[in-house]
Amino acid sequence: MRNQSAGTVIVILALAMADVAHAQARSLTGAWKRISLRDSSAHPLPPRVVPSFAVFADGYFSQSSIPAGRPKIAKSLKDMSKEEIVSLIEDTSAWSGRYTLDGTTLTRTIVSDLDPSGEGTKFVQVARFAGDTLILNSPNRANRTEARFVRVR
Repeated sequence: MRNQSAGTVIVILALAMADVAHAQARSLTGAWKRISLRDSSAHPLPPRVVPSFAVFADGYFSQSSIPAGRPKIAKSLKDMSKEEIVSLIEDTSAWSGRYTLDGTTLTRTIVSDLDPSGEGTKFVQVARFAGDTLILNSPNRANRTEARFVRVR
C-alpha cells in the first residue's frame, strides 16, 4: 500500500510539473512590447533604444527593435551617404528562429538575423513573469542585462 501511495504521489507531481511547463509556454505565447532595457551594469538604456516587439508562437519567435527618433531622410537608399545610412540602422535589430522554454530557461536559436553573424547561434535568458510583464535576464552573473516586456492586447 505504501509503494502504491508513493507511486501515486510521483505521478501527480510529474503531471503537475508538466502542467506548469505547459502553462509557462502558453504564458509566453503572444506579442510583447519592450518597456525597459538595462545594460550589464544594471543602468537603464536611453528610451531611444527601448522600442522592440517580440512574438512567440508554436516554438517560433520573431523580434525587431527600431530606435525611436530616427531621422527621416527624403532620399532613396542608393542616394544616401554612409553617415545617413548608419543613422537609419544604428541600434536596429531584427531576428527570428525557434525557441524553447524549459522551466525558466528561454533558449532562442537564431535562424535569421539582420546581422548575419548571429545566425545559427543560441541566445539564452532567464524568463519570469510578473502578471502580464515578461522579464528576461542574462543567466551570466557578470552580464546582468534585463529586458521587460508587456503583453500587447
